[in-house]
Amino acid sequence: MTVEDHKELARRVQEEVWNEGDVDAVDDLFVEDFVQHSPWEPSELHGRDEFKEQVRSFHAAFPDLHGTVDDVIAEGDTVANRFTMRATHRGEFVGAEPTGEEVEFVGTIFARVEDGRIAERWVVDDVLGFLEDLGKIEER
Repeated sequence: MTVEDHKELARRVQEEVWNEGDVDAVDDLFVEDFVQHSPWEPSELHGRDEFKEQVRSFHAAFPDLHGTVDDVIAEGDTVANRFTMRATHRGEFVGAEPTGEEVEFVGTIFARVEDGRIAERWVVDDVLGFLEDLGKIEER
């Protein structure tokens, strides 16, 4: 695969998995023993099924979840993207009752690609700002 293929892979994850909520696409886009490191609980996911469950939980709480890939770069077997997600808080999430408010969060993902699929991801999200939007913590 080329670095352009890696960039397209990152865009497909955003569009197909997160924006469309297509958890079946995870099987095509990620290796079976995929690992994700992130600030969300659990802080480390192992395997496609755990990642699918995370996607489902976000979509249950934020059914209109939609994000954009704001920047994407790739080199070697690594692809990085900066993204912005927006959604309306319609269901319980991390103990926060639905507010009906629109929330936004930004983040960056570095992913290692193996044989055309994502093998490992490191996610850095503005969880603090997101929890403030949900009313889980006092504003800074």
